[in-house]
Amino acid sequence: MKQIVLGLPPELADALDHLCGRNEAAIGDILREALRNDLKRRTRARADRAARQHGPLRARLTEDFEDAVDWYDLQSRLRKKGYQFVRHGGGLSLRDAEDQHICNGADLGYSHAQLTRRFGRQIPRTVSTFALAS
Repeated sequence: MKQIVLGLPPELADALDHLCGRNEAAIGDILREALRNDLKRRTRARADRAARQHGPLRARLTEDFEDAVDWYDLQSRLRKKGYQFVRHGGGLSLRDAEDQHICNGADLGYSHAQLTRRFGRQIPRTVSTFALAS
């Protein structure tokens, strides 16, 4: 387990000590639980924001994602609608015809890891870098 030194203002440290005494719990346990809950809340909030922001696009592309049989087929389907996937960091970036980032694949519910498992390999570089053609 990684050790972290945490500085707290006196009033917060007193409140934490009081909470530990009242609940017969260790400070570390309370802080771990609080951090775990906060991270879950932030993850849910991000997912909710992505759903609101990218929901219409996801609905427009869902059939293409569901029916694609491989990376080439998926890119072809996306290209017909003016989009393409490119590798970005450890994931995928959905780009428009002007090569502007729209969102990540995970924001649409299709992470690079999920698609890699489905298609049996990562997106080939030759597929992720071709220019949008009409």
